[in-house]
Amino acid sequence: MMNEFPAIAILPVPFSPDQVLIALAVLIPALVIFNLLLISEGVFESIGLRFYQAVLVTAGALLGSLINIPLIPVGETVIAVNVGGAVIPLFVTAEMVARGRVSRLKTLAAVAAVSLVAYAFATPVPGTGITMPFYVAPLAGAAAGLLLARGCRAAPGLAYAGGTMGTLLGADILNLANPAVLAALAGSKATVLSIGGAGIFDGIFITGVLSVLLAAYAGRRLREAAGVCPQERGD
Repeated sequence: MMNEFPAIAILPVPFSPDQVLIALAVLIPALVIFNLLLISEGVFESIGLRFYQAVLVTAGALLGSLINIPLIPVGETVIAVNVGGAVIPLFVTAEMVARGRVSRLKTLAAVAAVSLVAYAFATPVPGTGITMPFYVAPLAGAAAGLLLARGCRAAPGLAYAGGTMGTLLGADILNLANPAVLAALAGSKATVLSIGGAGIFDGIFITGVLSVLLAAYAGRRLREAAGVCPQERGD
């Protein structure tokens, strides 16, 4: 004789619309940031940093973008430098030059070229800061790197140096050096004006990443299609 046991069904409990929206609001930004971290780490490795250096620079840019170091008081306004948006890019650029991965003269030329473009497109907006279309600096950095390196493998490094340092010089420093612009940005209240921006993944960080990606992709296509840099074939 067979014993009969009651069946116990395990049924999924549907999520409410509010729970779905909350989950998406948390997961989507987390996935975007995670993928951007992976991409940026690969970018820093492509310009010559070792894996642990790329991880440290990426983490430093992320956390340092929230830190401003006061530099110069101007009346009630304080001009500061952002760690993630200014100090980290300066360190990476200096490291590339010191290691000989990019030419010092070509680096200066890339920075000068991008700074002119950034200064032309940057717009001081009182109450907001200095704004510029997001695509201008990466395109200018990539173009400067490709032209100065003639499409060779130094292009991404030059693109990074030109894109980041050129934007800092042309958009931030040259505008803040203008007393009229400084007064308009500061207004009549005490404020902090940060060189290099502020906030997670600020404009300088994104500029560096996009400049390297554009220069690396375009440089590879040039080498394949036009036969430039024959000494690099097979590398």
